[in-house]
Amino acid sequence: MIVVEIVSSSLVALGLGLLAAALVIRLVYGSWTRTQAITFTYEGHPYLRWHDHRYRIVEALWSSGSPGRGRKAPMPAAPPPGEDVTIHYHVRQPTHWSLGEPYRGTRVIAVVGLASAVTGTLLGFLPA
Repeated sequence: MIVVEIVSSSLVALGLGLLAAALVIRLVYGSWTRTQAITFTYEGHPYLRWHDHRYRIVEALWSSGSPGRGRKAPMPAAPPPGEDVTIHYHVRQPTHWSLGEPYRGTRVIAVVGLASAVTGTLLGFLPA
């Protein structure tokens, strides 16, 4: 019974810690929105154009984006003009964009934390 109590409280503490870590990571990265952008060329340079959350048109140079977290490689080559590209842009700075989801790992951390907290809570209700 003591072992179940220790495991239960440890799982709840671990779960709440992971949930808090996911929340802090999400707050640090801020709010990002996924959208479709279209490529075009201006004076020989590839650009992207999309609408932000307030329906303003945003244009950014292709090379100004980040390829995504964890990638050490440079930006991939721009697609031909007129192609649609899925991007993520920062809500407060719409010209700050990324090809990959900047906070994709936080969902995994949050799900594992929630599962740990729920499992630990349910273990606490086991009959003695």
